[in-house]
Amino acid sequence: MDDNRDHGRFRDGDAGQVADAIVWQAQYFPHVAMSQGLPSGDFVSVDRAWRRDGEMIERLLAYQNRFASGMDDRVRGAHLVSFYSHHLSVAVAAVYLRAGLVPGKDRLAFRFEPAVPNDCGSVNAPQPADACRFHFRVENFARGHDWATLLHDGFVENFTPMIDALQARTGLSPVAQWRLVADGIAGAFLEAGLALGEAERAMAAALAVINGAGSPLSFDAMRYQRISAVCNGVAVERLFRLRSGCCLYYRTQGGDFCDVCVLLDDESKKSRLRAHVERTGGL
Repeated sequence: MDDNRDHGRFRDGDAGQVADAIVWQAQYFPHVAMSQGLPSGDFVSVDRAWRRDGEMIERLLAYQNRFASGMDDRVRGAHLVSFYSHHLSVAVAAVYLRAGLVPGKDRLAFRFEPAVPNDCGSVNAPQPADACRFHFRVENFARGHDWATLLHDGFVENFTPMIDALQARTGLSPVAQWRLVADGIAGAFLEAGLALGEAERAMAAALAVINGAGSPLSFDAMRYQRISAVCNGVAVERLFRLRSGCCLYYRTQGGDFCDVCVLLDDESKKSRLRAHVERTGGL
């Protein structure tokens, strides 16, 4: 993955930077949890969690029913890929963008736990009482000059068990799933970058990770779009991530295409996104 002598070694202060990044992520994105250390207790490795005959995959598929009515297995699978990839990517992006560190070579572990109600100091709205979140546990973090390759290879290694399991369980094709994973990475990096006030750096980092030659994550349709509009007489601009894959929400009861759906033509997406910016005042 990387023959850098720096790889796998903490520098002075790295542990504190990781801890700071995790605290920052918990404040801005409390729907995800990250911690550092050996897996213990009810944390399970991604290999065990994504066993085709395991209870975790059934629990996670069933959880997707809370987001829409009328889901079949393929729609639940697509939603689960989007849900999981976004959560993992938020946790990784926060540590990378804040501290310049990436998860080490060891595969991560996670548990699916009740979401913690936000306190009054949170920047986000309170979680619903029945909401759950992924809590990721990373044994170690590392530095390396070839950070894009390290991040890319780590993502591919850790998403592969999920993709294999969901293909067998739901029939959702690997290509469709990798598209959703790429969307999840790109969207999460943008969100973290916006929260940091470093959107351009975050987008460049995501594209460097996704667009490697021969990568299963590389799809031309995934890109960022800058939308301008006038709200109350003031010119505003907002960045969006355009999807390369489809979460199949339009196939649910009362569902529709999302504003960034790959199935919409470019002009329809721009029109919808401009209307969204005008409606929300650019927020």
